Amino acid sequence: MTFLEALYGSQYYEIHQKGRDGNKGRLNGNLFLAALIVLLIIAVLMIAISFVPGFNESLTRAVRRVFGYSTGRSIGRLLAIPVFAIIYLIILKTTGTEMNFKRKVDAFMQYPDEVKKKANAKLLIPFFILGIIVFGLAISKL
Repeated sequence: MTFLEALYGSQYYEIHQKGRDGNKGRLNGNLFLAALIVLLIIAVLMIAISFVPGFNESLTRAVRRVFGYSTGRSIGRLLAIPVFAIIYLIILKTTGTEMNFKRKVDAFMQYPDEVKKKANAKLLIPFFILGIIVFGLAISKL
């Protein structure tokens, strides 16, 4: 089972079991994938800041040129929504299309129930690993 089969299939399966329209799982899957990509970008930036000499200073100068001397919190708010929206739209037009969603769900539904039950673990493991990396690097910078 591929990551996308687990993602879209488990979302469809979970919603469909509750008696609702399983096609709503496409939205949930696309949102999860966008959040995972944003978390990956944050993790890569934090790793670069931590381990690449001079990267932190260069990034800080570039951000200051664009945003002035705003706080990190306000800059984060200004960047978070547009970045998430752009990533979501890219996903919506590529891997998150309705045709691709149906294809991944059909493949997922062919798997036995034991495999279907392990789909959430396949999704959450990379998410938690990235979360731990980001959290660990954030704590180490305090």
